[in-house]
Parts: sequence; structure tokens; C-alpha cells
Amino acid sequence: MNKYIITFFSHYEALQARRVNKEGRLISVPRALSSSCGTAMEIFLDEINPTFNYEAIYIEDGNNYKKVY
Repeated sequence: MNKYIITFFSHYEALQARRVNKEGRLISVPRALSSSCGTAMEIFLDEINPTFNYEAIYIEDGNNYKKVY
């Protein structure tokens, strides 16, 4: 399973994404990434197929992040 970090433009979008994805949890955006609202979602999946608004999606590789979308 891969660990994804999803950033959002607003807190509202983060809360909406949490309602859609019960597996994910809301976290503070890691310092290595930037976000408009400061809230991100951490989710563990084999493959990601977002059905909500987001700013960017990153896959975590150790202490590094690679932008996926």
C-alpha cells in the first residue's frame, strides 16, 4: 500500500473530502509541502482515484514526497 498526502485549497474542501473518504485522516500539511489552507489528508491505498476537489496529491517515499496529481 502507498501513503498519499492530499492538499486542499480550503478547509471546507478538506472536510468534504473526509466525508467522501472515511479511510483518510486529516493532518497538518508536512513542512516539505505547501498548501493554501494548512490541512491535508493522509490516506493509504494501492491506487488513488480522487472524486473530490484538491490542490495536489503526493506519494510519500521515505522522507520525500513526489507529486502525483
